[in-house]
Amino acid sequence: MNKFKRDLDEFVGESPRFNEPLKRKILREMKRGERPTSHFADFKYAAVLMLLLTVATIFLVVNMGGNDMEPSGPAGTSSELPALTDPDTVEEIKVFTDYEEPLEVVEIKSDAMDRGNHDYSEHPLLVDPQAYPANAAKEAARGDIIAFEGPSFDGTHWSIGRIVALLGEEVEVVDGQIFINDQKLETFYGRAHRVGTSSTEEYLEWFEANTSPESTTTGMEEIFQMDIAQVTLAGDEVYVVGDDWFRGSQQIIKVNEIQAEVLGYYVE
Repeated sequence: MNKFKRDLDEFVGESPRFNEPLKRKILREMKRGERPTSHFADFKYAAVLMLLLTVATIFLVVNMGGNDMEPSGPAGTSSELPALTDPDTVEEIKVFTDYEEPLEVVEIKSDAMDRGNHDYSEHPLLVDPQAYPANAAKEAARGDIIAFEGPSFDGTHWSIGRIVALLGEEVEVVDGQIFINDQKLETFYGRAHRVGTSSTEEYLEWFEANTSPESTTTGMEEIFQMDIAQVTLAGDEVYVVGDDWFRGSQQIIKVNEIQAEVLGYYVE
């Protein structure tokens, strides 16, 4: 008690009256004594906040990284680029009952374009072998079906595919989705496809309903999640894919290697 009185006398000084200067002095000393506790509390609250933010970030990353997410696009590009569409190309195959030269009727035994209905192999095909000569007015267009020579066990044979990227464009495949100049190709032929299905889940349903128990689905997941590094086409090249990505191919074709444009079925 005596020590407390001496400390109080020393603190108050010779003038014991409780005046305004004394009030300010007492408040300053009180604040000075509270600072260490205040700093510790601030640190504690900041640490808790950082922990909560970290947990929230991990939660968002895990839940947004699922396989059912849409392909985000090529690395380092803006997801705000508008999608590339092709309103002029339709799935339906045209049917012709007559023709004139230079058109020709051919039979190409290939299931590279099968979209679930034996497409482009059910009937003979009407083709234009002069569609893309050097002096032709018509240029290769996105969505065109073309015939070209491909390797075979007995030499070469005609195969068919669809033009998806044009002269000088950049083409890339990310998780089964085609991108042209970093724009998503948003068409019925813009992503990996197999007999009328465009995802592993859809294919497994089709497989169960249409195949025998001895059949296998090996390799199908890789088809629907295929990645192909970005390539820039030369001024005389197009990029061609089969509508059936398992039976068809994904490759660069020079325009002068195109044998004909496939116009549709010929039915007598």
